[in-house]
Amino acid sequence: MPGLVKILQETDEELRLSAALALGKMGKDAVAPVAKLLAGKDVDTRYYALSALGWIGPDAKSTAADVLQALNDKNDGVRAKAAFALGRIGADPKQAIKPLLKMLTENNDAVRAAAGEALGNFKAAGVPSLIEALKDDSVPMKIEAARGLALVGPDAKEAVLALKFAATDTHDGLAEEAVRALVKIGPAALTTMREMLADDNAKTRMRTLGNLEKIGSTTTPFLADALTAKTVEVRRAAARSIVVLNVRDEATLPALTQALRDPDREVRTHVLHAVHRVAFAAQKAIPNLLANLTDKDAAMRALTLSVIREIPIESAEIVRVVTPLLEDPDENVRKLAKEVLAFQGK
Repeated sequence: MPGLVKILQETDEELRLSAALALGKMGKDAVAPVAKLLAGKDVDTRYYALSALGWIGPDAKSTAADVLQALNDKNDGVRAKAAFALGRIGADPKQAIKPLLKMLTENNDAVRAAAGEALGNFKAAGVPSLIEALKDDSVPMKIEAARGLALVGPDAKEAVLALKFAATDTHDGLAEEAVRALVKIGPAALTTMREMLADDNAKTRMRTLGNLEKIGSTTTPFLADALTAKTVEVRRAAARSIVVLNVRDEATLPALTQALRDPDREVRTHVLHAVHRVAFAAQKAIPNLLANLTDKDAAMRALTLSVIREIPIESAEIVRVVTPLLEDPDENVRKLAKEVLAFQGK
């Protein structure tokens, strides 16, 4: 261990980083010798010592007072790393949150980001301060607050209303981070997201959907819920996003099955593609899929048959409904009907 501590004081950045990571894995035994380096004159030594303490985690809680002091360092990099360490060692929230909140007001991006992350790591204890930060006039501060709340996740449910306002802000970056935080909060934010997707302002509705798609497949429950929105453009965008994100979550099937009866052709088309992705679990969708075969649009009938063809189930009802389509005026529909019936043994 003395060798690793010594390397933290060398000039080779790669070696210092490797030593800090190694010390971080050693736990309690490394705490005292690493903490001594916080009083050193060399900026980089203090930086890597704080990194090591952060990676050690709760075993380094005894260094909280020294790490708090490092928040006042003259070097922004050291201060950012002190915030990083503070959020990981399990410091007392009563002592840590106030100085971290103050750091959110600073001009340095790295300092703000580290402070927001640290506040998020305090989980529920940090939520009230992050909510206050969301109300500030500073957009960068609000962005980091939203990111911190995303780290808190479900325990940040009391922040839903503040995040709703942030998610409708004219600043695109802030709006995206606020939507991301709402997604991380989960079911407690579902009603709020539904309200945003029903907003009178079309731009708000579509930007919210766009942000959901940007964030990725973790937004699936919100997109599935949006399939029941009153506004057809929202239902179309939600269905399209589910396809674009290649969602294969069986939990979406009830919403997709219901959406197969949507009066809008574009919605139904996207939904059929989405159902196809979860075909092996799509047996519950069979009744609505069969109902789709009466659609006047041959392309819709053909697409529906292509989905039914992929569902591994034998059913007398499928045979009954599909058999008449062997006489369909559309050649592709007839071909697909034949393939479906072949799987059914007919």
